[in-house]
Amino acid sequence: MAAAPAGEVWLTLDADLLARALREAPLLQPLEAGETGEILLVRAPVSFVDTLAAVVHRELGRCGGFVAHASLEAGRVQLERLEQTRAAPREERSEGVAAFTVDQPGWAALLADGVSESELLATMTTVSTSFVNRYHAHPSGSAAATWIFDRWSALAAGRPEAVVELLEHADTPQPSVRLTIPGTRFPEQIVLLGGHQDSTVSGCFFDPGCVAPGADDDASGIATLTEVARLALASGFQPQRTVQLVAYAAEEVGLIGSSELAEAYLDAGAEVVGVLQVDMTGYPGSAEDIVLISDYTDSALNDFLVGLLETYQPGLTWTTDECGYACSDHAPWHLRGYPAAFAFEARFGQHNPEIHSADDTVATLDDSAAHAAKFTRLAAAFLAEAALVDPGVLFADGFERGTASAWSPPTD
Repeated sequence: MAAAPAGEVWLTLDADLLARALREAPLLQPLEAGETGEILLVRAPVSFVDTLAAVVHRELGRCGGFVAHASLEAGRVQLERLEQTRAAPREERSEGVAAFTVDQPGWAALLADGVSESELLATMTTVSTSFVNRYHAHPSGSAAATWIFDRWSALAAGRPEAVVELLEHADTPQPSVRLTIPGTRFPEQIVLLGGHQDSTVSGCFFDPGCVAPGADDDASGIATLTEVARLALASGFQPQRTVQLVAYAAEEVGLIGSSELAEAYLDAGAEVVGVLQVDMTGYPGSAEDIVLISDYTDSALNDFLVGLLETYQPGLTWTTDECGYACSDHAPWHLRGYPAAFAFEARFGQHNPEIHSADDTVATLDDSAAHAAKFTRLAAAFLAEAALVDPGVLFADGFERGTASAWSPPTD
């Protein structure tokens, strides 16, 4: 494999993003390049990633936009996958989606009803203040992963079948964290919810003491996953499909954690039937409550999310938007043929303006998790409906609850 020399990395990225970044690093000359449409494959210094992250946030008003690859061959495979995805008819890209139906009002309502804004805010506050940053290559980044591991392990203490793991990666010292609740009937089918644990600001590559609280980006997503885990484990929820919650490493530097995991699942022949990404849920910047990302996602799974919103949170409004190439950790799953969806806090350009800065704090969110709670209820309903197969599964005590077609969220 043609690995990049030490201190360099292969990247796939949008051509417009590369052009903008090169204005800040004019001496950079890509040593080899290939392309598919507007996506380029280039070799660059690792430090260039810091420039990319700053430019994509400042000039394009979004996150991500690039993927880091371990070798030239891995980058070329990415270009091939992009071509295959674009060439496949839309209906073919949804063939692998499980036939999810909205028919678990008992469990979906129970989990959603239990969502606590105070619990969400407490997690967001702890994750964003206990570590000077969560940059993947700094000691504080690994310490944050350990904190998530410990927190999820404590939640799973009463459920011996649940497994919490630290997952090491080849291209980052920061491990991902995974919680697995095995399915009782279809353990080979996996329902996966994820969000990234790392944070960044411009200059973090050079400065281990950089201040990158990342309360919204993405402590809010980690808080959502943690709250869903708390509710599912404490309630005695027994999924029929296997449920996995993942706090990804190193999203901010090219989707490293999620890319390695998605590749490992593909190599193992894993049957992932649905992926939901929660990345930034805290800032209510748009008129609509929920924005569903329509590019690099699965249309059938997006329709399923709409059904969940209209059934369990009918008072909310939603819309769709595009976020471009590799904007978050759903993209690696989508490009490997797994059905993935991404629910975002606002339309792009109207999302939190303080991300990737020292001001991405809970104070910028008015010290409130009210907006994040909407996404947590959606994630809880997704878990219940996607992980259960039989309609109207009964509770452990033999009673079915919450049979109403719509549910109104309680006050915290």
